Amino acid sequence: MRSRPTSRSRGLLLLVLFGIAGLAWNSRVSSIVEVVPAAIPQAAELQEAKQDPARLRQGQSVGYTALTDEMKQIVDGLTDVVVLRTWATPSWLHAVSATAKDDASKELRTQKLRECPLTLLAQWVFDEGCVGDFTFAIDIGMNLGWFSALAAASGLHVLAVEPRQAPLRYMEKTIALNGWQGRIDLLHGGLAEASGQLYVDESRWWERRSASREAGDGRSATKALRLDDAVPPDSKVCLLKADCRGCEAEAFRSGKELLAAGSIQVVQMEYDHSPAAQSALETLQQLSPRPWQCILLPAGLRCAGADLLDAEGEALREIWDFIFAGVHVDCRAAKLVETAPEQVMRGYHTDLWLVHDDTMDRLRAEPRFVAASQRAAEAANQQCEYSSSQTAEQGVCDLLCHEFTTLEEAQRACDARPSCTKVLQRGDSFELRGGSAPGSAQVPAYLKLACKLAQ
Repeated sequence: MRSRPTSRSRGLLLLVLFGIAGLAWNSRVSSIVEVVPAAIPQAAELQEAKQDPARLRQGQSVGYTALTDEMKQIVDGLTDVVVLRTWATPSWLHAVSATAKDDASKELRTQKLRECPLTLLAQWVFDEGCVGDFTFAIDIGMNLGWFSALAAASGLHVLAVEPRQAPLRYMEKTIALNGWQGRIDLLHGGLAEASGQLYVDESRWWERRSASREAGDGRSATKALRLDDAVPPDSKVCLLKADCRGCEAEAFRSGKELLAAGSIQVVQMEYDHSPAAQSALETLQQLSPRPWQCILLPAGLRCAGADLLDAEGEALREIWDFIFAGVHVDCRAAKLVETAPEQVMRGYHTDLWLVHDDTMDRLRAEPRFVAASQRAAEAANQQCEYSSSQTAEQGVCDLLCHEFTTLEEAQRACDARPSCTKVLQRGDSFELRGGSAPGSAQVPAYLKLACKLAQ
């Protein structure tokens, strides 16, 4: 006969059941509120943030079910939504899909940050790079709206152009959450030389796809807009971001009058070294009355959200090293071809910034840029020791994936660049690599161990 459980065993059983219930509750809460591990708030603070998302601290987010009734009214019509407070400075509340699987949405949900080098340099442009009445920003290919929100949070008036309806719905909620009505103008359409009808694939809208004149199954209609018609007369544009997957040349041609007036201070575009990208750059230069200098930043530079709060931290020093090393006075498309690998792989691109001489002069006087130039000058007199190792930390391409024929040649180049952390062997050649964006495969690499002054 089985004996009845004692009081002690019943007590142990209750403790186990309470523990399981606690784990289940924690799992439920974690699915609603995401918090960056480095800044876990106290329970009272977290409950307060759930009751009023406006009180979210940087790095916190809250899901739809935890929103107050007032906040649910603001995001009316969207239940697949997370409201987060960004790590950027100034910070803001941003609405994003809770279930989208693309890398951009996942990065924004988990990191509360997008495209760290773009954010870092754009913040400098908004704070220091533009002077006078250059208080307007244009976002061609808005996508998740990170750049538009960054510009608005910095006090600029923004024109955001996006051909897909779904991202516009989320951005409308971001505008409402921050009280930016009248500061960001959303345009549903794509830029083209002539007005008319465009079509765009809405089926996978978190992936950026360029609108075109071609209709077809699964493609919805949108308007073809001209930049000269969309931008208010006499606008002084601090920064124009152009990222519309191949439409950049036509977008620039649609703004001939704006460009000819010299009304744009800085241009940022994703440059994949394709014929379309070269055509866009040449079009921009032909339509501009003043020459452009440029900065090329490699794809894959990363930093954590809290790094943005530490201006002197190692992560941002690395990015400033890349900014200094990426300056090109001669920014013609024919010269930039020399910076790309001989065989440009699909998805390879660089973050291209174009600035006029006066803005470049202000950048060269920026203390963090000056410090990076001093580090480069010191590195020119260094000699480093290397050790071969199997590593998954491939890093980003320093010198934009330039290939060296010998290890010794690659090591000499790496010695002179603070942004270079290792030499990577790729087949019969060698490449310089920076420290961020780890790779996924074990590869042989020559790691830089320590540097000292050359004898």
